[in-house]
Amino acid sequence: MARSSFHWVGGLALVALLPACMKTYGADAPASQPYAASVAAAPALGLRAQQDGADLMTKLAQRPSALVPGTPYAAVAAAVLQGSAFGAEAELRLAPLRGEAEELSWLPELARGASLGALRDMSARIMARPERFDTSRKLAERDLAQAQIETAALALAEEANVHVHEALGQHLAGEEARARAALYEASYRDLAGLDWPISQAVASGELVSSELAQLRAEVADVRRGLAQARAAEAEARRELVAMADGRLGGVAGAGALREMVGAVPLPLMQAQAARAEQEARQRLGTHSHMEGLQLRRSAEELDALEEAAGYAGEGAEAGDWGAPSLQVQWPERAAGSEAEMQIGGLARDRDRLRSEAAAAAAQASAAAEVAALALRDYRAGRGHAAQLLGPLERALDAQEAEITSRFALARTELDLAYLQGTLVAGSDL
Repeated sequence: MARSSFHWVGGLALVALLPACMKTYGADAPASQPYAASVAAAPALGLRAQQDGADLMTKLAQRPSALVPGTPYAAVAAAVLQGSAFGAEAELRLAPLRGEAEELSWLPELARGASLGALRDMSARIMARPERFDTSRKLAERDLAQAQIETAALALAEEANVHVHEALGQHLAGEEARARAALYEASYRDLAGLDWPISQAVASGELVSSELAQLRAEVADVRRGLAQARAAEAEARRELVAMADGRLGGVAGAGALREMVGAVPLPLMQAQAARAEQEARQRLGTHSHMEGLQLRRSAEELDALEEAAGYAGEGAEAGDWGAPSLQVQWPERAAGSEAEMQIGGLARDRDRLRSEAAAAAAQASAAAEVAALALRDYRAGRGHAAQLLGPLERALDAQEAEITSRFALARTELDLAYLQGTLVAGSDL
């Protein structure tokens, strides 16, 4: 094929980059046909549908929360989302978008006060001015702006989930410490009450001194555990109050989380938005070049176009030519697979911990019942004080294990909801 024919094909190479515009242009095409006309004649330019961004924003706004209203979890989350720490982080997340709005005169300004509602309003104002997007380049600019708004909205949702997850983690730490403190306090009273009768029995020769030493060592352990639990509870409460700017007080109890079946993980939504932004940037670069492209070029320009189009040089066959393939590794599939694997692993851990927590609760109940029966017998004059030490120690160990299992399950459920991105409802953003 003659070199001039390759000049013609090379000039049209960028059209072949768009999958929706794959059209065969012969070497006998009219030389006077404007390049822009051939672009306009293409059936589609691969531009993003206007409703795509609106759908994502709507889904995010309608996204429910795993937190049950009226529970301690919900109270903690509400207080933290009103705190200054979350507001400051959210403003930092949106600062780049505000800078973009100032740079592009057609991009509506983002109002102060980071919220999903403000971002949705910004998106709607972009769509309300179609006359500003009368070329492919401007449409690509619009798509890029939409993708950036979506990214900012998802970043806001992620920041909210991070803050609520951290706050609920502190709340659970405080609740676990409080449960242990209550257990140690009750055990301390029961065990310390055995010191006098056992020491009397040792003095009279009824018991060996090792019995008293064992009791006092157990009492010291319980007293140390009580002090540590009270300190841990106070520290967790201080951290939580600081996160909520002092708004939180008197909230006690764990609470349940709803299982959000079918909820799209937030990381997957972020990957979709990242893909849309990357595609828009590519289209913007392509269409910006198209709008200034003319058919009549100098030899140097045509050589550059042929090189970009994949022309191998003088004597190359037509079959050797092809548009350069775009080897783009989209993050969506990898992020989705990773999120699904993590969610699946946590779901299995949750199911296992549910069984373990149920078994631990049954063992703790049985051990506590045995200890209570032994105490009743002793107070009724049946049995010796030293006989209580074994049942009380076993009850303490079983109840400690039950607390450990119960809060391990609660933390796993919390982590699962966090990974899914369902700790904060869209209406709260």
